[in-house]
Amino acid sequence: MHISHRFCLLLTVFPAWIAISCGGTGDSSITEHSDPLPETLQVIVLDTLYHDTTAFTQGLEMRDGILWESTGLYGSSSLRKLDASTGELLEDWPLPVTLFGEGITIVKDQIFQLTWQSGLVLSWNLEDPEPVITDTIETQGWGICAIDTNTVVTSNGSSQLKFRSVSDFNIIRSIHVTLDNVPQIYLNELEYVDGWIYSNQWNSDRILRIDPASGCVEALIDASDLLSPDDRLNAGPLNGIAWDAERQAFLLTGKLWPWIFAVRFEKQL
Repeated sequence: MHISHRFCLLLTVFPAWIAISCGGTGDSSITEHSDPLPETLQVIVLDTLYHDTTAFTQGLEMRDGILWESTGLYGSSSLRKLDASTGELLEDWPLPVTLFGEGITIVKDQIFQLTWQSGLVLSWNLEDPEPVITDTIETQGWGICAIDTNTVVTSNGSSQLKFRSVSDFNIIRSIHVTLDNVPQIYLNELEYVDGWIYSNQWNSDRILRIDPASGCVEALIDASDLLSPDDRLNAGPLNGIAWDAERQAFLLTGKLWPWIFAVRFEKQL
């Protein structure tokens, strides 16, 4: 995600991951899957919105015409409320300087925001945002998405995604994400749309479409052409995926990017 030394522990690939095809967890109750050939999807830009180039984006989420953004870095982390039609900042709430903001998701009337190394899970009320420490998790927080009103999925920079109960953030089950039987590490920002989990891989502009049952990568999306060479000079990697149901489009941005892009993913001809 942000600081390269923290990936040292992710470089060890356990043999069991390779032995079980496409995301098996070693649990005999999990059905083994053959590795499908992922399709390649292209990014079609529908609209371009403003984005604050000082925002170290960690996550995006849409609800009722409002785009919510989480930003990171110690001393600069925040929750932000954006105009979804323009990208302009409407309001923001800073986090304590000791917390590094990470991914967000919305469940009912609450925004859940992960933090990086502290393991704290913050809860914000949509109507009157004030951070409340609601739970803790046993690992670093990276990305999060809601599957339904009872279940969220979290990433921690490894190839593992953990399904958790909204009530206490305890782990329900886990999957390992694989492509051609190779674990896909650096899973970061997450979004759940129409039965698929979408995840960007940290420090790249690649998005994976993942089967939440098996962990198989079913599609690859290359978003590297979104920024012009000039825009890339001061921009970091892609790190923001939100689904806009009204537009029927994804909203994509990244750390310090000057733009938010409304896009569709389509099969390459």
